[in-house]
Amino acid sequence: MKVSFFLIFHVWVVTSFAQQYLFGDFQRRYQLEKAIFLNDEIHGLSKPILLDSSLENSIQEGIWSYGNFSDTSRFLVLPIVDGIFKYNSTDNSFSNAIGLGAQFNYEHKNLYTQWRAGFQMGTLSTFEHDLTHKRPCAPGIGYLNDSVNLSYRSPIVEGYISYQPHPFINLSTGIGKNFLGDGYRSLFLSDYASNYPFLKMESTFWKVKYINLWSLHHDLHTATYTNQKWSSLHALSYNVTKWLNLTLFEAVVWQGEDTLNKRGFDFNYLNPFVFFRPVEYGIGSSDNSFFGGGIKIKLPKKVLLYQHFILDEFLLSEFQNRNGWWGNKYGYQVGFRTFDLFGIDGMYSLAEWNFVRPFTYSHINSMQNYGHQNQSLAHPLEANFFEGLAILGYQNNNLDLSVKYAFQRYGKDFQLFNFGGNMFNSYVVRDSDYGHVVGQGNTIDQHVFEFRASLLLIAMTNTKLFTQFNYRYNRAMNNSISSSTLISLGISSNLWQSYMDY
Repeated sequence: MKVSFFLIFHVWVVTSFAQQYLFGDFQRRYQLEKAIFLNDEIHGLSKPILLDSSLENSIQEGIWSYGNFSDTSRFLVLPIVDGIFKYNSTDNSFSNAIGLGAQFNYEHKNLYTQWRAGFQMGTLSTFEHDLTHKRPCAPGIGYLNDSVNLSYRSPIVEGYISYQPHPFINLSTGIGKNFLGDGYRSLFLSDYASNYPFLKMESTFWKVKYINLWSLHHDLHTATYTNQKWSSLHALSYNVTKWLNLTLFEAVVWQGEDTLNKRGFDFNYLNPFVFFRPVEYGIGSSDNSFFGGGIKIKLPKKVLLYQHFILDEFLLSEFQNRNGWWGNKYGYQVGFRTFDLFGIDGMYSLAEWNFVRPFTYSHINSMQNYGHQNQSLAHPLEANFFEGLAILGYQNNNLDLSVKYAFQRYGKDFQLFNFGGNMFNSYVVRDSDYGHVVGQGNTIDQHVFEFRASLLLIAMTNTKLFTQFNYRYNRAMNNSISSSTLISLGISSNLWQSYMDY
């Protein structure tokens, strides 16, 4: 039933109407997000961005153009390639990533579909391996095939099919990633983890955009009866005025099979308008649910203020007691963005603060946490951290330049105690019920610096020629100091952001 549910939807969408999505990393989306910022009738919460005819002139073009997004009856086969060479100057080691394949685009008045097929392989640098100190994985790609040699080999299968049965509704299905948020990070749903199967409905009417996403995830960390788990979420974006936007978010994660039954996809969560917590209680489950919200304010001179919060569990009386009760699991994000800084077209900046309490996103076991293939579906640092982040960038035609700095304090587990930073560990195994603070455990103070320069070659596949410099410096609880430097050079067709800044 799990597989057939997705297959039926795939067949269904092929027979109907379509609308196209725009993929891209943070730099690629800049011109498009600036146009959304200037238009109070368009919502920018969800990525990839569902294109509107008013946005077509806001898309960054590559050196090699392969047609306009408004073309119809067009079939394209485009190359995708990854050839990345990495040098870690700290230990004089080399590593690489290689990928080859093709992207198939077909657009007609009744259909839009985009799929990628190919093969990828690579070896993590010691710099990247340090990013995955909690569990072995290739960030954004998936499991490692060889955890000793830090290597991975996997097919490339990603894409989607989209149709629009009504001017207000778009339905899509595929294998890929999604992002919900207004900033660089997301506490709702980020593009950090690897691809997963999904169904999505976007409803846009009046001043409202309503998003439903159902997805299938994989877990080998504590899998017993099954390694599959499911999630369902919905998000509401409401443009109250030309300068004010409000957002509501809710999600639930459940295990595909346990000691009691084989649930698979639970159709109780298929209703796009239901609140998940009452359903969870009604069916007597121990599913993991989250609730969140946000506010976005547009200021003069192309300045955007935003704030998001996420609640996993919360008890007001314990919060008022200020005793650090473990069950108050929440996080928040505050930030601002500028477009065309100093009046220079293409120059932008971002400053952001992220804070997540210990044990947030975790559950009794990892089959019910907010993760996929050993990776977080939200912030890469997961929980038990705070972060200050700043980005300064410039985009001119095909050229992208960005400088990034982040200060992060997070707590690692030690002495066999769970201090709440690893969402894949059970929250049952904790040293106490009270006295929990952010950064507890083996406290790490970390500074991260990144410079990246890239040249966009093929816009529709986000193929870029780039060079990147990463530096990380941290101090642990015992005052031990470590630092690492990574220099990367290559060509990449990655549709989403690659994170090495945590």
